[in-house]
Amino acid sequence: MSTIKDVAKHAGVSVGTVSNYMTGARSVSAEMAKQIQSAINELGYKPNSYAKNLRTNNNLEIGVILPNTYDQYYSYLLAGLERELKQAGYYVNLALSDDVPEEEISILDGFIRKDMCGLIVVSCQNNYHCFDGNKRTPAVFIDRKPGLADVNYISFDSYEVTRYLLAELRREGCETIALFAGPASLSCEADSARAFRDFYAENDMPNPERYLRNLRSTKEEAFRTGVEFFSSTKPDAVISTSRNITNGLEQSLSLLGISVNNDIRFVSFGQENWSRSVTSNGVLHTMRPAHLLGKKAARLLLDNIKSPLMFEKQQILMHDKIVGRRLFLGDVFPTAMIDRTRPIKVLMLDSPSAHAILRTHSDFTRKTGLNVDITLSEHRSLFNRLLSKEAVSDFDVVMFDNPWLEILVRNKRLADITPFTQPPDFSPDVFLPHLFEKVGLVDERCYGVPCMYGPQILLYRKDLFENKQLQEQFEKKYRARLRVPRTWFEFNVVSSFFTRRFNPNSPIQYGTAIAAGNEAVLIPELMPRVWAYGGRVFDENGGAATDSTAFQKGVANFIETFSYASPSTRNYTVEQTVADFYNGNIAMLISFASFVADVNNEKKSKIIGKIGYSNIPGGVSVLGSWALGIPPESKRKEEAFAFIRWTCDPSMSNYFAVLDGQSPLENVYSNDELASHYPWLPIIYRSYETNRQRKSFTRGDGVFVPITRVEHAIYKSIDDILQENCSVEDALKRLTGTINQLSEDA
Repeated sequence: MSTIKDVAKHAGVSVGTVSNYMTGARSVSAEMAKQIQSAINELGYKPNSYAKNLRTNNNLEIGVILPNTYDQYYSYLLAGLERELKQAGYYVNLALSDDVPEEEISILDGFIRKDMCGLIVVSCQNNYHCFDGNKRTPAVFIDRKPGLADVNYISFDSYEVTRYLLAELRREGCETIALFAGPASLSCEADSARAFRDFYAENDMPNPERYLRNLRSTKEEAFRTGVEFFSSTKPDAVISTSRNITNGLEQSLSLLGISVNNDIRFVSFGQENWSRSVTSNGVLHTMRPAHLLGKKAARLLLDNIKSPLMFEKQQILMHDKIVGRRLFLGDVFPTAMIDRTRPIKVLMLDSPSAHAILRTHSDFTRKTGLNVDITLSEHRSLFNRLLSKEAVSDFDVVMFDNPWLEILVRNKRLADITPFTQPPDFSPDVFLPHLFEKVGLVDERCYGVPCMYGPQILLYRKDLFENKQLQEQFEKKYRARLRVPRTWFEFNVVSSFFTRRFNPNSPIQYGTAIAAGNEAVLIPELMPRVWAYGGRVFDENGGAATDSTAFQKGVANFIETFSYASPSTRNYTVEQTVADFYNGNIAMLISFASFVADVNNEKKSKIIGKIGYSNIPGGVSVLGSWALGIPPESKRKEEAFAFIRWTCDPSMSNYFAVLDGQSPLENVYSNDELASHYPWLPIIYRSYETNRQRKSFTRGDGVFVPITRVEHAIYKSIDDILQENCSVEDALKRLTGTINQLSEDA
């Protein structure tokens, strides 16, 4: 059968020229068109239907073949690919094969007769000969690779994850490990079996076939096989390659009275559901995000459809997310040392994360027998309270903001908890990369453990930005497209457009709101602007850099923003700016992610379903992270740290996220199911690499300059500018002198 390359060679032109002629993407000369058509006629070349459809836009259907949808893995897979395809304007035609090869062939033939413009298939075929004559229909195979070399294929790397889990179990002392996999005829299951045999051979482990079972991936088959296997064989550990197999094996172990964890270690592939992301009945799971796999498969197919003649087939292997071992709190300290007569007393910021802990700490009590008494404090008073020995002497655990860390340590208000944070009982790896070091360490000693992470994000009225009439007005006025602002200059332009004072046609009164009522809320509003313009508070030598051109630009931009907000915004708290947004009074808001729960609260918000989320303009936000530490006066440090460790247990982090807490653990942000419900989570995760800390400064001679005093001076300067007592330039010159004096007096 002739190909487009044959046509190009016969006609003496390039493949691209033939493609342009066939699709109409670009015109070709009459002479060249005649040469190409003559070559097509002579070779009997038949252009494929989807190339025609691309030109005529007649067919927008994608045929999808899955084994079933009752398996949650395939449900998530379908959700991911369907969303991606719908966004691109395509429709999904779903058919289920029930893993019956004959049924799958029948479905495939029907799809091809319907002239689908693309196919996505989870195949049960070992050798897909039925597809040989239809290679021009773009297709993507998922998980199970057919017996064709030149196909689009995407899957998780079953070979590598199996080897990784075998090595981990071996490292934990497991001498015999069993593998229960699906049918060997399926490529992904065959890869796991191959990894198993290779590992046994490389480590001189005898008789691998005794501990390897390939079976149909049903709960019933797994149950029957498990009863037979475990009645006569007792391995140290078991690996299962699917949820169905896991469920069946769990039932067989329960029936035989074999306890997971106590009698046998159990690892399972592929749990995406946030509620089963770490452990269930003692079974450790890897995370296999089928939702993401579906999205990537859809994108691969779309690339193939859009460039059918120039597309090179791809083979993509994704990696499971390895979930760390669950922390068992009962092992933290000997039970004889526990004083259960008094509760652990905890002082926390009044925040969504604290409320999530309040609603769940009975889990800690159930596991340890220790009661917890939590006191909440407002942000403005919490810092002063922490500095007072008398005010916190009765607390065992305290919560503190990242900029306060060094100040509290230097004032001996936090105990050194380094001995508690050593492996194997504790692992910093569960947190976002390097977050543990950023918010808890001073001079390589640990004084706190992250408990909340919530950087600034941009909230905007999606309905206003997508309004055609407003888009036309904006384009007419600014000769630019109305879009979510990417720079602080753009932020002010868009804010002006949505401020009725400057645009009588604006559907709302103000473009934005600013929390400026005190220094604690104003500084986080100001600094992202300063950083985006390249400004900083201190220079390399410890001198003030607040009179630099970059710092001035950031401040000038900030002062301008007040023109697009309510006059009362100068006295606003963060809560008041958030209320302005969810009441529908403003178009955009810069706020910490911890307040997203409020704007989506159905009892409060008037704009449910109209909210968009984005990274802040300039891309550099304040690192909004809080930690838990222990006062030096606490007599119950071991019990206190057990509570702290419970708050950062991966088995709890997803629960906190669903209850509106802002988790510092990475597994929350790698969970695609949560991301589909809470679209701001990926934005938070993306911003992490560029977030910047507000930190105290230590001069070269060792003199310590507390950030709180510096920020107070900055706040007073901004207030002077807003009061019109002086210009930006004059205010910052005086500020520079003040900061330098603070440095000298420190």
